[in-house]
Amino acid sequence: MRRATLLTAALMAGSLAQGQSWNRDYYRNQVSAGLGFALPGRDLKTYYQAAPAWSFGYGYRPVKYLQLDLGLDGAYNAARVKDYLEVPGLGYLRIRDFQMFLPLGGRVVAPLAKGRVEFYGGGGAAYARTAESLRQPGYYLRVDCPDCVARDGWGYYALLGGSVALDRAQHFRLGVTTRVYRVDTSGPLVGTTPAVNTSDQWVNTYFGLTFSF
Repeated sequence: MRRATLLTAALMAGSLAQGQSWNRDYYRNQVSAGLGFALPGRDLKTYYQAAPAWSFGYGYRPVKYLQLDLGLDGAYNAARVKDYLEVPGLGYLRIRDFQMFLPLGGRVVAPLAKGRVEFYGGGGAAYARTAESLRQPGYYLRVDCPDCVARDGWGYYALLGGSVALDRAQHFRLGVTTRVYRVDTSGPLVGTTPAVNTSDQWVNTYFGLTFSF
């Protein structure tokens, strides 16, 4: 009985020490948000323009040097759509375009200076969508937009970036990330898209904050 008690205590102490060491070494969960800009290329280069962009993402690290990523990126008015829809009783409501990107993949992480600085690169599959959206007259009043159209498609992305810890515990990190999207899209014309089917490229760069836990 005494040996079993001592063995149990030793295992509990070892587990606690391992957990404390793990917490100092790296965190499994990474939640990030950032602002930046999106640059269109390939078939879109002549017809679309650079646009303000934003990014939200979640990453999970099963091991120290590998992170699995799921994100949602967006850009505003890259297709330069400035149409209006006449709504009886409400006048003219503006129609603008939005770009949405869904990256699903992973990255390899290279920590330096005991984890205070990190560099990373990776990639994976990507879904992209460009859609027209009607500016709604109010929060409780929704108006349909029969004139709004959208186009979308699947492809892949590559990622490169780095970050630096802002606090001693390394919960908060400030960084910059660039994602290069290559996606083939199809659908109705949005803005001055040259064809129904296009090979799109986007170079999206974000400056953001990451919370690790």
